[in-house]
Order: sequence, then C-alpha cells, then structure tokens
Amino acid sequence: MADQLDYRDPLDADEFATVRGLLRTRFASSDILAGIETVGRLIAPGIIEVVVIEQLLTAEAVTTDQIDRWQIDTSELFEVAEANTRAAGRLELEWRNYNEAHFAILSGSDSASAHSKWLGDYPVIGTYGALFVVSHEGNVYAHPIIGPNALTAMILLGKVAANTYRSEPQPISPAVYWWRDGEIGLGAITESEPDRTVEVRPTPELEALLTSLAVTCEFAVLPAGAVDNALDALEQYRRMCTAPDNCAVPPAVDDLIAEINRNGGAVGFVAAVADSRGAVLHTWGPNRGRHLLAVLKLTKNRDLAVLDVETGHLYDPHGHVEVRVTVGDGRSLPYLTHALLEDFVVAAADPDDPFLVVARADDIYIRTRRHERVYEIEHRAGSASEHFRVYTRRHKVVRDVIWAWACGDPSWTDVVQWRRVDPTSPGLEAASGLEILQDELSSTGSDLAPDVLALFDSFPAVRDMPIPSTDLTDLAIDPAILRDLASAHTEEALQIAEAETTDDPDET
Repeated sequence: MADQLDYRDPLDADEFATVRGLLRTRFASSDILAGIETVGRLIAPGIIEVVVIEQLLTAEAVTTDQIDRWQIDTSELFEVAEANTRAAGRLELEWRNYNEAHFAILSGSDSASAHSKWLGDYPVIGTYGALFVVSHEGNVYAHPIIGPNALTAMILLGKVAANTYRSEPQPISPAVYWWRDGEIGLGAITESEPDRTVEVRPTPELEALLTSLAVTCEFAVLPAGAVDNALDALEQYRRMCTAPDNCAVPPAVDDLIAEINRNGGAVGFVAAVADSRGAVLHTWGPNRGRHLLAVLKLTKNRDLAVLDVETGHLYDPHGHVEVRVTVGDGRSLPYLTHALLEDFVVAAADPDDPFLVVARADDIYIRTRRHERVYEIEHRAGSASEHFRVYTRRHKVVRDVIWAWACGDPSWTDVVQWRRVDPTSPGLEAASGLEILQDELSSTGSDLAPDVLALFDSFPAVRDMPIPSTDLTDLAIDPAILRDLASAHTEEALQIAEAETTDDPDET
C-alpha cells in the first residue's frame, strides 16, 4: 500500500482545521507499512488501521510528525477519521452463492476496508459472527457463520484473498478474518503453492467451531396437545421426515416458519420439513441450550409443542407458568410445566451444582439439587436473611413444593419445615443423617406424610454408619433421640413402627 499512498503535500496540512473534514480511515498491511512513520494501530494479525487525508485523486497517509504539529493525540485523530468515514455513507451490498455457501460483497468506497470494523451494521452477521477478507482496498467479502456451509465459505474466501492479494493494487492481507461481537481476530491463514493452488488453514478455535457446526440438531414442532407423550411425538417426527403429507401447514406453524425465514440467521434455524402435522427445524452449532431456549420462546405463545429429538424431551406449553428455569446441563427454559418439573426432579443430578433453579428474579428463586439420594430444597426471597433450606428423600415433596412456589400457591411454605440457611453451613454434602431425618419427620399434610418403615429401612444407607440389624431395637439411632425431636410426627412414627413390627394375633 505504501507505493499507492501519495506522500506529497497537495495542500497546506499544517493546520488541523484545514484537513479535519478530509480525514478517513483505511486498513493496510502491517508488513508493507513497516518502517514508515505513519500513524497506525493494530486491528488483527497482519492488519493495521491508518488515517489518510483523502482528496480527489490522492490519499496521503498521516504521519507522526503531522499529529505533533496538530497537537492532538492519536485517539482523537482516529475518532475524527472514523466518524468521517462512516458519515461518508454505507457500502453497497451484493449477495453471491458458490457451492451452497453464500457470501456478500461490500463495495462502493475508497475506504471500504475500514467498514470491516462495523460489519455489525450490515446484514452479514450470523449466529457465530462472520468470516471476511480484505485482500485489497475497495472490496470486503463476508460470510455469516450459521451452519456447516461456513467451512466451504472459509475455503472460498481464503482462495479469493490469496489470489487477489497477489494481483490487485493496494493489497492488504491474504488471510481470512473472524468478526464477532464487534471484535476482529484471525480466522485462517492462506499459503499459495507454486502451482497457484491455495491452502487455507483455520486457527484451532475456528476449526473447533466449524467442526461443531457440522453437527445438526433437530427439533420437531407440533400443535400443542397433538400427542400425549414424547414417544408419540418421536413417531410423528419420523413420519414427517419419511413421508411428508404435502397438505396445508397449520397457521401457527406457518407463522413460525415465516418468522424463522425473517430472522433465522440470528438463531441458526432452518425449516427442513413442514406439513399438516407440524415442522422439523434444523439447527447447527455447539450450544444446544441456546437453540432450545430460542425455539421455546418462538413457540410458547403459538400453542406449539417442541420435541428435542436428541434428548427425547417434549416441551408442551399447555398449563405453563412463565418463570425462568435453569437445569444442570445448562439448558435455560422460558417457562415451566408440571410434566417438565416431574421430569427434571427425577432426572440425574449434578452433585456439585443446583440441577434445577426456578426464578422470578436474580435474588428470588427456589432451587433443588440431589446428592446420594437426598434432595436439598432452598428458597430465597430477596436477601440473605430470607434464605431457607430443607432436606428430603422424596421427589414428590420436591415436585409439589417447587410447583406450588412457581404457581404462587402459598401451601409451599407449610408442607415442609423450612430452616434459615446459615452462611457458614457446608450444605447438603455434609448434612448429618439426623438432620435429614428430622426434616423428613417434620413434613406436614397427609399427602406428604413419610413412609416411616421405608424411611427407617433406607436411612442408614443414606447417611452416617450402617446398622447391623433391621430390628428397631438395634438401630444405631437411639429412639430416645427421636423422642427428643419433640415432634408429634416423631411420636406417631414410632408408634406405627412398633405396631407394624409386632405379629398380628389374627394372622398366627
């Protein structure tokens, strides 16, 4: 680029006010400008951003001597130049398609390369950003990263960059760059062979993403209530994939597909099949949770159920409560139903983290986790002083308490004996067996009464030391300790246990 910039002084550039309106930014090769006292700042490996004084036929690069005379700092210089570049107008955009990999050509300015910093202003950003090349001044080639076609696009862009870098005036870089969240990084390097073939090698990070994008995730969308369970939904999905009926699509599904077609690039959805029974959506990428959350948000108010084909979960919004739900594998859901809650509570739990959190706000939530067959339930009502906990071995208690909390039913406050959380308490992993048993026996409500014999039978396997005998008189826990719990439930439990372990005379 150095030989393309005019370093003559076509106007009196000693006064900043004289040149202020002519300042523009451009990208340039860090190699080509090496050794020249030009003001520049690094954008990505191989690329720097420079400021030029742009006139009709010349573009004079601003030097360090000039900004010394203007008595301004570098940050102010770039701020003015970038504002002028953007104010001069947007680039023109033209879409091309090659081997099913679509890409955009942005052009129409002598400072087109500089607009790479603002790719987010153009409709070329996919779920995972965009790949682009600035091999020479005047054109920017970009591809939105959405699905598996990104690999083809990367190879194509790399070949374009390598070939035009050698042949076009004002060369900048032969590499492929990765724009994401307003930042630019290296995506792939290119190497040209003597036979003019081009090898394109992605960075490890981009290669990992492209590999993950080769994996397809599928969701079946069905009218809510059309199937009774996940197995029926899976069978419906199989029939849609193997034998589409070519009948009219239900209005709710048709509306969903129309929104996906308008905004699908933002979430990476493609409607693969659609007929009178529903639709099959394909998505790509490593973040299944993000895709699931997006499709649930799109369907919950359209009276549509969603089958996650890989996990076999059926999300039917009928009777849902709009709360924030997070489960242990990272999934986030925009609502909760009684059926989903039952599924989550009995599912395998992560022993280290809450595997189910239901929240109305960051500090207003109820959550549960499981460790060694014991559930911990905690709820917080806005502050540390309103943070409570209880232990139980029965998933029905967990389900009923959380569902009542989610629905605003105040019964959840009474069915278990809540204890304020001590900030120094080690929590579930270190809870004593006696503490867990006390919580069980303190539960209220006939439908929540513990099965005492089952509790006693399994209790030693849960916490503390094993017992040598199943005879209640040989229990490692002294019955006197149970009586000291001062609970009517305790006395009743012991009476029932003693009665049921005595031979019934009528049966002898």
